[in-house]
Amino acid sequence: MEKEYQLKAAFLYNFARFSQWHNSLSRREYFTLCSPDKHFVDTASTTLKGRSINDRPIQNKHVALDQISINGCQMLFITSNTAANWQSAQQLSYKNIMLVGEAETFIENGGQIRFFLAGGKVRFEIAPQKLEEAGIAMSSKVLRLARIVKG
Repeated sequence: MEKEYQLKAAFLYNFARFSQWHNSLSRREYFTLCSPDKHFVDTASTTLKGRSINDRPIQNKHVALDQISINGCQMLFITSNTAANWQSAQQLSYKNIMLVGEAETFIENGGQIRFFLAGGKVRFEIAPQKLEEAGIAMSSKVLRLARIVKG
């Protein structure tokens, strides 16, 4: 799991590098990557140490799934361990938050990007319309590598 989370943290970093948030990130001191899974946050902190997005250092933050906690997040990663809690918190607003998960029905349930395993490798699918609705535009460089789905 450790290696898989390291790889997923690297994917998240590249998703952020090749995306634009319609609200300006320039006023923020950090780019904040959040997750309700402490184990993932610890792994991402090690993997992404010293990295930045648009000249903003990456801050990895362990959050509760409530509106106040996620408001400062630019990206929220829902692991399979926290998917059930996320589903029960569906009333949250994810405007300007890139929502990435790994549960089978993640996009059907409101997510924008989902990791899946195929042939022993980590792959991802993206619902571009949902990203756009959240106020995020992703580069065609990333979209070319993804399986595109309708949300």
